Amino acid sequence: CELTGVGCMQGDPRDGRVQLDIWMPAADCPGATALESHLALAGIAAEVGEAEEGTAWRFALRDFHQPVTAGRIRVRPPWVAPAAGMIDIVIDPGMAFGTGQHPTTRTALELLQEVPAGDAILDAGCGSGVLSIAAARLGLGEITAIDHDPEAVSATARGARANMVAVDVRRMTIGDDRLPAADILLANITLEVLGILASALRDQAAPGAGPRHVVLSGLRVHEVDAAVAAFAPLGVSERRRRAEDGWASVRLSS
Repeated sequence: CELTGVGCMQGDPRDGRVQLDIWMPAADCPGATALESHLALAGIAAEVGEAEEGTAWRFALRDFHQPVTAGRIRVRPPWVAPAAGMIDIVIDPGMAFGTGQHPTTRTALELLQEVPAGDAILDAGCGSGVLSIAAARLGLGEITAIDHDPEAVSATARGARANMVAVDVRRMTIGDDRLPAADILLANITLEVLGILASALRDQAAPGAGPRHVVLSGLRVHEVDAAVAAFAPLGVSERRRRAEDGWASVRLSS
């Protein structure tokens, strides 16, 4: 929103009217009258009200973020106790993507457990760092996590510290920056960025020096074949794919 400088949440339309909820610090609030006038100048008739934020959203957040199990791995928020016999990962829900709730994260974690240990791992587009932390917990090798979003970089660094694992976290942009070499690649990002990633790795790797094992996610089911084809020039081919609720992850190896 131009006037508030923050986003909003749209409710379900009722009787031809739409409700928008906007949250901001009280000191930054322009006030109902100012916002109503601003909308009127834009030709939008609206009723604007103000209210102090309640605490119900905190309980809703806790209800939504429950532990997620993927094979031997259990991803949990800090307010839930660990479970005996599971590989425990604590992720504090925040702005960065990847708390384990989304099907792409769960299926990627399942496939990650099939990957043999290597020397170097690259988590390209690390989000909250859940895949990096899982790889560390599994003892798969030395991990470098990259993301162009500074919030994701901070979240991954915090998550690594909270889980007491070593992850080298860097702010980098796929397609612009030279990527760290790795024999295991993890990437839970969009098909478009996966294509850029595959091209970048192909351009910078010496023959036979690309990743030997790859886990790709962030894909709609119908996008998997295109992702597999993009990485084929690196000498890896599909070994297994997992799908859930229209989303999919795929594991490739040489």
